[in-house]
Amino acid sequence: MEGLNIEYRVGDAENLPFAEGEFDAVVSTCGIMFASRPEAAAAEVARVTRKGGRVALTTWLPDSNLFKMFLVMKPYMPPPPTPAPPSPFAWGAPERVRELLGASFDLRFERGTSFYREPSGEAAWNTFSTSYGPTKSLTANLDDSRRAELRRDFIAFHDGFPTELGVCVPREYLLTVGIKR
Repeated sequence: MEGLNIEYRVGDAENLPFAEGEFDAVVSTCGIMFASRPEAAAAEVARVTRKGGRVALTTWLPDSNLFKMFLVMKPYMPPPPTPAPPSPFAWGAPERVRELLGASFDLRFERGTSFYREPSGEAAWNTFSTSYGPTKSLTANLDDSRRAELRRDFIAFHDGFPTELGVCVPREYLLTVGIKR
């Protein structure tokens, strides 16, 4: 145990309430990718990281199973605004991350896989529909019939990854690490 004194604060990723160069490191685990204005969020990461400081991001790949899970949910979502916001999954492509952060950071990349495990597709539905923001919100805004259809499709997707112990969905991500110039 390091005994670190950590303070958590809620802030807008596109307008962080911190001074320029305030942090030695900025870390995001599948968070920054959901900012509606990626250029603004990336500029804020660069602004608040001190020279020589580090950035570390994990972001879902654009062809990952998590992306495919969102494709299952897409027919049940309302149409996007016009113009549609950029896909959060673009952050999973090194060339896009270079566009966003490459002017400020020396970047390196590595692909990885995490594994989402549940006893069944039904258990995955129960977890996501009650605890995962995008699925929970979508579920709450559907009528009973559409919710039942989404539930069926969501369970079927997860049941497509069977093991002897339940379901295990490999979820591919991009790890980005960088040093601020």
